[in-house]
Amino acid sequence: MNTLVRMFKLVRPYPGRLAWLLIVGLTFSGFHMSFAYVTKYAIGVLEEGRPPAWLPTESASTALGLIIFVVGGLLLVGQCATMYLRRYLRSWLSRRVVIDTQKAVGAHLLSLDLGYFQRARSGDLVSRMTNDMRMLSRTVSLFGQLLTGPLTLLVGVGVLVHMDWQLTLINLVAAPLVLVIIAQLSRKMRRAAKRAFEKQADATSALMQFLSGIRTVKAFQREDEERGRFAGLLDRVFGLGMKGARARARVRPLVQFMAGMGAMLVLFIGGRWVLLDKMELQELVAFLTALGLMYQPAKDVSHANTEVQETLPAAERVFEIFHARPGVHDAPHARDLDRFRGEIRFEHVTFAYEGGPTVLHDVDLTIRAGERVALVGPSGAGKSTLADLVARFHDPPQGRIAVDGHDLREVSLKSLLANIAIVSQDPFLFHTTIRENIAYGRPGATDLDIEAAAHAAGIHDEILALPEGYETNVGERGDLLSGGQRQRICIARALLKNAPILILDEATSALDTENERLVQAALDRLMENRTSIVIAHRLSTIRHADRVLVLEGGRITAHGTHDELLAQNGTYAYLWALQAGGPAPPGPARQP
Repeated sequence: MNTLVRMFKLVRPYPGRLAWLLIVGLTFSGFHMSFAYVTKYAIGVLEEGRPPAWLPTESASTALGLIIFVVGGLLLVGQCATMYLRRYLRSWLSRRVVIDTQKAVGAHLLSLDLGYFQRARSGDLVSRMTNDMRMLSRTVSLFGQLLTGPLTLLVGVGVLVHMDWQLTLINLVAAPLVLVIIAQLSRKMRRAAKRAFEKQADATSALMQFLSGIRTVKAFQREDEERGRFAGLLDRVFGLGMKGARARARVRPLVQFMAGMGAMLVLFIGGRWVLLDKMELQELVAFLTALGLMYQPAKDVSHANTEVQETLPAAERVFEIFHARPGVHDAPHARDLDRFRGEIRFEHVTFAYEGGPTVLHDVDLTIRAGERVALVGPSGAGKSTLADLVARFHDPPQGRIAVDGHDLREVSLKSLLANIAIVSQDPFLFHTTIRENIAYGRPGATDLDIEAAAHAAGIHDEILALPEGYETNVGERGDLLSGGQRQRICIARALLKNAPILILDEATSALDTENERLVQAALDRLMENRTSIVIAHRLSTIRHADRVLVLEGGRITAHGTHDELLAQNGTYAYLWALQAGGPAPPGPARQP
């Protein structure tokens, strides 16, 4: 019921369309059930051999024609017209609601912090936005049918009561039992469908995983294992689907059996009343006609209910996305700041990811405006986490981070990120042109600005050498370009943004020597007059940094220039010697 109420809220923004759907549904029901009266009066003419008093004719033959072709024809036209309008309005509402929901889900996902996406499985999110959203569309359409279908049944019951209330009670005597049985079957269908959707999400995740890692799968010849795992998940989806299908298959025969038994009981009792002159034959035929007219709407409602039971879990999975709340958000008093000077200060910052060990321990650090600071240390030391905290991808539970004296929590996210440019080790490009990828750093930039940024990044000439120049499509994630080209386009994007704070996260780690030289030259130009935080495993790329910080176990264990740290003969000197290929220096801190 909670999900159905939530779905009604999705339709609520369109009260006019919803009202028209109910009006049209009610009108259709009236036209549909009126055929029982056509039958009654037609049988009356045949039985009595004269027209009813309300017809302006004395000929029984003419009266029969008027009743069947004029009255019946008008009812048929009205029924067909309202049937069309009902289907159109139902389709409009279902499509509109799904589009609105997709927009809302997309907007909500973009509002969530980075931590949510680190916890969530991308395959599960894709499954919710594709398979489950498709089922949501079906649910909304069925929801419209469940709104209008019962109207026809209510009108039908009203017609039956008007014709003979005693036969109506006899026909409906088993209805409560049928409803109880259908409710039990519905619960089974919902449970099976929910588990099937979850397993389908697992299968989607498995598919995305081996597609994204296809090179590794091929290299280690693990096709059979991946094939078996994927097939096993799909077989589980099939089994759960069939479990729901068995419950679903019982509903229609049950409804049909009870409807048939009710009709036979009415025919038997009503027939005896006719024989005993307690009821006119035309009245019995009209009642049975009305009963028959209710059969299709009852079957439609039953079918819609079984469909809804199987699609509701998909709607629930879509709505679950809205339950996620961003862990990082603007405070009510957050301020928009203009361009930063770039001073960054960590004050007793401690941080741990949700459910994980502490990554940073009581970090105290001041980075002066315009200073180039390099972070080095073993994997897992907290280098990327420290940089992510500057961009406020996460908030530390303890301590304070300030930029130009302003606590990051008191600065709006929009103005904070407008002052930060990030170049990571995974140069991500969108599946569009080079020009649009560079312009992503500053929407509305002119072509001259874009080309100037590319020139400064050392990629302009290579772009011009491509057949379509700046209009070249880079392919999925930029796969049509080399690693060095992708990285320099990302640097051009950061140059175009012209932010005072720059974060370089392993920006040259995946490049060969020649590309590293080109990219490093572009990075040197990018870092000019900017506060720069450089994370690097290749120590040769940061030897000219103003200051190098050594992180070990989430703590800053040493700091100084390249030469000063070599002279300290500690972890930095050990790492430098390893990368330089020379002997490790003596001393107590030989191993990080």
